Amino acid sequence: MTDFTRRGLLQTGGLLGAAAFANLPLTAAAQAGEITVTALGGIWEEAVKKAFVEPFERKTGAKANVLLGSPPQWLSQVEANPKNPPIDVIIVTPDLAINAAKMDLVDTFTVEKVPNLADIPAEFTNALSGKGTVFDYGVAGITYNKKTVKDPPKSFKDFVDRTAAGEWTASLPGISYAVTPIMLMWAMARALGGSVDNIDPFFDAMKKMRKNVIFWGGPNDFFNHLSSGEADIGIYFDGRTWAHVDAGADWIDFINPSEGGSINALAVQKPKNAKDLAWEYINVMLSPESQLKFAEMLSYPVTNKKVQYPPHLAKRFTPWQEAHFPPYEEIAKVRAQWVDRWNREVGG
Repeated sequence: MTDFTRRGLLQTGGLLGAAAFANLPLTAAAQAGEITVTALGGIWEEAVKKAFVEPFERKTGAKANVLLGSPPQWLSQVEANPKNPPIDVIIVTPDLAINAAKMDLVDTFTVEKVPNLADIPAEFTNALSGKGTVFDYGVAGITYNKKTVKDPPKSFKDFVDRTAAGEWTASLPGISYAVTPIMLMWAMARALGGSVDNIDPFFDAMKKMRKNVIFWGGPNDFFNHLSSGEADIGIYFDGRTWAHVDAGADWIDFINPSEGGSINALAVQKPKNAKDLAWEYINVMLSPESQLKFAEMLSYPVTNKKVQYPPHLAKRFTPWQEAHFPPYEEIAKVRAQWVDRWNREVGG
């Protein structure tokens, strides 16, 4: 792979004549290029453009076209045309990233190709078999209404016991929500002594809590439950919680359970045969400057360990070491069984 470094520029200069390149920037070889990158909609698109696309275009003189959609859609497009993928950089959930790696659809990340990868904890790249890395994450924990819950639970166990006792009505993600098997079922089972191979503690907890539980099918539903008084507390994302707070809902707060909530992350990958210029874009994505901008706009922590958060964000963000990275491959093998059991025993 061509790396847009001083060495690469000098090699190119050796072929075309050093004088022609004497006054050009280091990334001149990348100029006049064009790539297609991905983003989710709404504020996400704005953050991708401000934090990643604009500095990439300034640095390289190349253009990054932003394609909106969803990770499954983007991977399907890559899979349909692997020899000439229509997308150069894809953003995916870790489970889909692992599938893409298994299908040999994506390239391996190295520090030579992506220098800023050196500042990403190895756990985030190793989890994807080296074929991509996590660039931002959130934690699913306990969000509550401070007006009605004066003494919030600090652990999953306390949450279960006090919900079962009827201290409040809890709002939990329902089985129709794609991440429920990870953020609720696996995380709660693990906290209560279970595992991927032993989900019983989760279902035992649900039996205890069921009469005091309602379910949300989308993130906005949860906020509506708390704002309407239908529920007082529930399992939700830290970043979403802080976004609501920043929008004026200063009556809610978030707690990472003492056992540790689940890390819900997004990863970046480069499809095989995509343009080499994609490496430069990914390197910008992983730079401390771009990562900080992204974190500030979305209220989610990022993975470059050189990022220094401002105080108001630092006190909000859960260090990744205090949460748990889900075993996506193992969960995928039993997911259908869990969903079937939910439908039979929980309903709703």
